[in-house]
Amino acid sequence: MKRGGERGLALVVVLWILAFLSVVFTAFTFSMRTELAAASNFRQETEAYYLAEAGVYKAAAEIINADRNVPPDSTLYDALDERWHTNPAAYENVALGGGRYWVTVTDEESKFPLNGQITPQYDAMLRRLFSNSGVTDEKLVSTIVDSIQDWRDADDLHRLNGAEDDYYLSLPVPYRAKNADFETIDELLLVKGMTPEILYGNVGNPQRRAALEAQRPWERERQPGEYLGVAQHLSVHSLGRVNVNTASPEVLMALGLTAAEVGSVLDRRTATPFKGVGEFTGLLTSITGGGRQGFQVVPGGQPGAANPQQILATLNETADVRSRSFAVRSAARMAGSRLTVRVAAILRNDGTPGRPKLSVRLWSLNPRQGV
Repeated sequence: MKRGGERGLALVVVLWILAFLSVVFTAFTFSMRTELAAASNFRQETEAYYLAEAGVYKAAAEIINADRNVPPDSTLYDALDERWHTNPAAYENVALGGGRYWVTVTDEESKFPLNGQITPQYDAMLRRLFSNSGVTDEKLVSTIVDSIQDWRDADDLHRLNGAEDDYYLSLPVPYRAKNADFETIDELLLVKGMTPEILYGNVGNPQRRAALEAQRPWERERQPGEYLGVAQHLSVHSLGRVNVNTASPEVLMALGLTAAEVGSVLDRRTATPFKGVGEFTGLLTSITGGGRQGFQVVPGGQPGAANPQQILATLNETADVRSRSFAVRSAARMAGSRLTVRVAAILRNDGTPGRPKLSVRLWSLNPRQGV
């Protein structure tokens, strides 16, 4: 009986040891699988990052190559039909190094310069931009525009509808006015009157949004409080002038063009890009004659100067046909992977026509920072 009991005890001990080893082996196997999966993901992420980086440099090469007189490219202007912008073979679903990348390039000079000179003409353009984006409350438009300028100027005196430190320090989470230019578009959310809906839009239905964006600003019938977002039309990287060959209808109207003029500009530049600002202002004069009676805007907007000479002078100061700053978004994925890596960059061309000199002004893994 004693020997039988010892055998039973030994069997129990062996079973416990086997169970323990089984648990250890299972845990080790799970840990190794996790480590291998993490290593594989890290490898795929690293490869995809460098693939996305290659997409950015491909865009840089296309920007350089487009700056020459080889149709459709030209050293005289930058337009939407040039290869830096429209280039499926170089940008769309490009196979490289065991993966694929996708690239989009947009012109920062096609947008309204958020850090433009603080002048009455600049105020009027900002008012029109917010009005055309759906902010029809004139008091709110004035609050936002005045507060933007107060945020940037160096003094502590607020404008009629603006805000300075006294307002911002009274908020539940207090802060001070920056008294300097904007560094990102998101920074606008700190400004009095601005909301995420106004800045980025609140049309959640994709079909509804697509339908509105397909229409020109003066054709849209938005519901009260419905915004498409003004951020897509603003830039902190622009050098201060707007490229009328690439600007959206919203930005052209912000410059002061009427609906009829915007339509004519869009038709003309589709057929033949403007080669100089003189061609642009000449078209406007041919449409309405030399006695333009000010800027026509959508309801809720603010009129600009009515003097024709001042209108043309303002356009000569704010319009251009060439671009220097470009926003590049690149996304890449390795074959067989579900992991997508995105890179955003701002590229600046500081060269002369025919002799580009490109530099990287912003590099980020957050595509919104490249906007």
